[in-house]
Amino acid sequence: FESKMTTLRVLIMMISFIRPIISFPQHLRLGTHRMSQKCYSTNTDTPPLYLREGLLAVDKPLGLTSQDVVGKIRRIIETDAKARGVQDHRKKRRKPWTKVGHGGTLDPLATGVLVIGVGRGTKNLQQYLTGSKAYQAGIELGFQTTTLDLDPKGEIVGREDFDHVTQKAILDVLPQFRGTIEQIPPIFSALKRGGKKLYELGREGKTAEDVIIEPRQVQIHALDPIWKEEENFPKTFGIDVECGGGTYIRSLVRDIGIALGTLATMTSLQRSKQGVFRLEHCLGENDWTVENICQAIEDGDELLKLYDTVEGARAE
Repeated sequence: FESKMTTLRVLIMMISFIRPIISFPQHLRLGTHRMSQKCYSTNTDTPPLYLREGLLAVDKPLGLTSQDVVGKIRRIIETDAKARGVQDHRKKRRKPWTKVGHGGTLDPLATGVLVIGVGRGTKNLQQYLTGSKAYQAGIELGFQTTTLDLDPKGEIVGREDFDHVTQKAILDVLPQFRGTIEQIPPIFSALKRGGKKLYELGREGKTAEDVIIEPRQVQIHALDPIWKEEENFPKTFGIDVECGGGTYIRSLVRDIGIALGTLATMTSLQRSKQGVFRLEHCLGENDWTVENICQAIEDGDELLKLYDTVEGARAE
């Protein structure tokens, strides 16, 4: 009996020794699984999160905020990624899955060039968006609103006669707004005062005079009139502006009205140029598909290469 017990103890010891060896392949498979997740971005068999990364320009639709546009582009990219079987490895779902951003805010009532960065392109937004911007603005004389435009939340705060305004008067006034000028930003803007954004103070009923907004120097490189609707002149006309960063076109319109001896309100705004991107490079809302976005990024890459070549030649 004692001999049998000894043999049994030996067998138990052998089993306990061999067991980890038998289980080893399972541990190996688990280790391989962890490694494949760790090397996720370099595994050629794994579909990439972005089909293409870089910068593109879209034509921002009327009524959307710049962030609304970013959200739409992000949803298109993420829907495509899911359809291709890309796994979402985020630990916190509150954070965006994909990196998408814009390079310069356009108000909801403005349209035109909005540069979007996708993936690594978000890091290049500021690098390639330096320099001047161009806008076309519509102007209506005879009244002014709290927002300096036709925002439904704005209220008319003054009316003035404009029958004395002529084309010659406009042509005589515009040169004083070219070059380095000073302008007071509108109360309805994202600038901050005492930790609050100015538009928050504006919604509380404060005016630019109440808040005492200091004038700021801005650069107006070019300023020309646009005679769009001659039958409505002098009530309405437009301006074509090329300016430096920080310029408020609404403020420029207000100041032109004052210089003409009346009041003026901006009725429309379209950005026609930002950095190297122009309206002809923009992707319209009806064309926002993942295929077109990828093609627009590829076209944007060519534009930026050309820009780098030109800048490199200038540096030499």
